[in-house]
Amino acid sequence: MDMMTADMIDGVGQSLVDWTTEGTAVTNSLTKGWPLASLSSMLSIVAAYLTFVAVGTAVMSSLPGPGFKFYGLSFAYNIVQVMLCAYMCIEAFILAQRNGYTLTPCNAFDAVNAPIAKVLWLFYLSKVLDFMDTFFIIMKKNWKQLTFLHVYHHSTIFAFYWLNLNAGYDGDIFFTVILNGLIHTVMYTYYFVSLHTRDIWWKKYLTMCQMFQFGCMNVQAVYLLGTGCKQFPPRLTALYFVYIVSMFGLFAHFFVQSYTKPKAQKKVA
Repeated sequence: MDMMTADMIDGVGQSLVDWTTEGTAVTNSLTKGWPLASLSSMLSIVAAYLTFVAVGTAVMSSLPGPGFKFYGLSFAYNIVQVMLCAYMCIEAFILAQRNGYTLTPCNAFDAVNAPIAKVLWLFYLSKVLDFMDTFFIIMKKNWKQLTFLHVYHHSTIFAFYWLNLNAGYDGDIFFTVILNGLIHTVMYTYYFVSLHTRDIWWKKYLTMCQMFQFGCMNVQAVYLLGTGCKQFPPRLTALYFVYIVSMFGLFAHFFVQSYTKPKAQKKVA
């Protein structure tokens, strides 16, 4: 991507941020110069990810054999992810406590100092590391896991947190970081255990916890929109609500297909 194209894309990004924060005191003057915080950077990373999914799938499908497991790399990766996600969850909780944020939405949004901004930036970058999940799936030829839900979730969550980093980097966003950090800590613990254990009885409960997480996020969004809170940009809240509804629907469909439908089919058989 040349400089002129990048500048044009970043101009569009700034217009999107301005529209999202219109009518509030929030600007992206604090975070827009941070590494990978530009729209052009985000789109380049997402494009590279989707290209790898397409090309990697085609290449690995054409190769004979069962694929590559990369046990050592997977072992280290899952440990790193557990530690990183746990750190972000705990750090967001400590910052929220220190700055007087509560579970009742419409917490103060500090656009100048922004206590949550740095941990949110780390959270945003961690979504790039999450792309390794897809790498392992494709290299192992585990095609059952390479679903629309998987690719949609990984690409869009990174894209949406670009918008959060530029327009929603403080205040009530702490709740999302705590919830998602906690769920991902458990999820990567599951991935680590699955390297050594085939049948894990609590797998379906992890999916249920993920859906519970989405429900909590949307309760927060409904409260913010219903009370007319202007601390956190309302347009960003509305966009996030729609996005999380899509995630809840996809995860619910996955849950039914994975844990309910097979039992019904067995009974019929």
